[in-house]
Amino acid sequence: MPEVADLATISVGRDHVIPAFNQCIEAGIRRVIIISQGFSDADKRGRELQEQITLLARGSGVRVLGPNTLGVTNNFRGLSTGFIDLPRPVKIPPVALIAQTGLLQVAPKEFSGCNWGKAIDIGNACDVDFVDALEYFGTDPEIRVIAVYMEGFLRARKFLEAASRISLTKPIIVFKTGRTAAGARAALSHTGSLVGEDEINDAAFRRAGIIRVKNVSEFRDAVHSFLKFADLSGPRLGVLTPSGAAGIMATDACDDFGFTISNLPENLAGKLKEGLPDWVHIGNPVDIWPVGMLGDGFSSAYKQALCGLLNSPEIDAVLALSLSMSSPLHQDIDIAAVVAEAGKETNNTKPVSMWIYGTAAAATVEKLEAVAQVACFDSVEQAVRGLSFVYRYHQLKGRKIPAQRTFPYDRKAADLLLAKGRQRKVLLGEDALDLLSIFGIPAAAGKIARNWREIEAAAESFSYPLVLKLSGEAFLHKSEWGGVVTDIRNKKELRGAWKKMKENVRLRNPKLKTGFQLQEQAAGKELLLGLKLDPKFGHVLVCGLGGVYAEVFKDISRELVPVGRSEAEKMLSSLKTYPLLKGVRGEAGIDQEGMLEILERLSFLAACVPDIAELDINPLMADAGGCRAVDARIIW
Repeated sequence: MPEVADLATISVGRDHVIPAFNQCIEAGIRRVIIISQGFSDADKRGRELQEQITLLARGSGVRVLGPNTLGVTNNFRGLSTGFIDLPRPVKIPPVALIAQTGLLQVAPKEFSGCNWGKAIDIGNACDVDFVDALEYFGTDPEIRVIAVYMEGFLRARKFLEAASRISLTKPIIVFKTGRTAAGARAALSHTGSLVGEDEINDAAFRRAGIIRVKNVSEFRDAVHSFLKFADLSGPRLGVLTPSGAAGIMATDACDDFGFTISNLPENLAGKLKEGLPDWVHIGNPVDIWPVGMLGDGFSSAYKQALCGLLNSPEIDAVLALSLSMSSPLHQDIDIAAVVAEAGKETNNTKPVSMWIYGTAAAATVEKLEAVAQVACFDSVEQAVRGLSFVYRYHQLKGRKIPAQRTFPYDRKAADLLLAKGRQRKVLLGEDALDLLSIFGIPAAAGKIARNWREIEAAAESFSYPLVLKLSGEAFLHKSEWGGVVTDIRNKKELRGAWKKMKENVRLRNPKLKTGFQLQEQAAGKELLLGLKLDPKFGHVLVCGLGGVYAEVFKDISRELVPVGRSEAEKMLSSLKTYPLLKGVRGEAGIDQEGMLEILERLSFLAACVPDIAELDINPLMADAGGCRAVDARIIW
């Protein structure tokens, strides 16, 4: 070639890739796509070859996409580097794909409902990865929506940093597969077992303002929604339907996705009912069929109702359902023309999400898709879900960046306990509670005892009722050993509890040394608080229902650290049991202010002690008088 090429594409057997790559480097080519397979996706030899490619790329400053990739597609320029011939679409949407597979490039309509404007298959990502591709599309003026298919994270924190910035101006949709409940190791704490990898991904995506989808249907509908709808600033919907049954379906779907059915615009019901019998009822959802059949016709009534809903300041979006029939008997119903006219007459900027059914539905949908702010979906539920993606993005754009609140604490006292914990890899019982107390997290008063004489002496300084527990590294899950006895009212009951625990341990393992923890019994509702260190994202803070049923009901909220007051409030209010925490039927609620501060203090503890693997407070007893940690364990 007379000049240095902008890009080289290598598609040869894997043993010939490195010589070809070296030739590209010597020729001064700065960008290389390696389509060839058989590297880290294959065997040990393949991983060794890929490592060599990575080292050569870093040493030469050449950027490499792949190996094991279809490369890039740029339909705006008619460029495709893959080994599959893909036709250039006539209509090119402003949506980009980043994927770890070529499948989505080859089947764009199946995964997005449209074609990709641009696409990057990162393949094995020996160099160019999700972060690089995301940064590129984030500044690309031809791209308005970014869709990501992800199997595993690469440079997770950098990806979140980039996504958090880019998502303020462009929606990022992530289809993350490989949703498994189990982690790489068996968790030692309640917190560890309740916070799986996928739950952490959810928390991370939410923090970065990413729209996470969990299947192909959601992926396709989300892309479609963002291409068609500009914005949705509120949850109030107007529903227009030719069927009462469809109206009920729509109402259920709105409730499922967090939307409210708005009040009808003032005077709309009266206008629609003019000249109609008294038995015709107009509400929201607007059942337009009897209005059309008894009045000036379906199309006229539909347009009048739609204009009224679009013009109302009390309605944020419209869910519009309609039939479309091919029979000559129904040619007067031209719903596509009606919706287009209503949009023009109202200068509409609100989303209109539609479900069209009937024998002529396909042709009508094609016409409606050309109307601004109108998108059609395959069901009532999908039409509502499409709106939910856009509304969720509106909310995420307004999110606040959390700031870590700081608190004073005794560093010397903390360092002594931390040194002990790091040496033993665990802090339990009073040691764990003492560390929490140092960080300002209230803990129930208690003492450690080795025998009955020490238990008896400790009881003299407490007020009944008391709680006796097994203490020691062997008893991480005390209830499995019969190792917790509550509501002990006197010394006789205390001695009986001690004897029973000793016998339980002897029967299971006679060689175990038994320790005990004695506490004053705390009243209130049982909650669980905790931390888990994720290798990709750092600490995750957990809050939820505690006690022995924590892992049964799994009523848990999760947030990445740092957690400020706003995030703490969302964690608490998102729990299914939150109404009980607020107080119901005259029952006093918990000290919410105290609880929120504890969440902030736990976040601060994680920032100060970044090597904690898991921290578990279960239970934390909470009532109107305050919140106290009753049992805790900290694992390194």
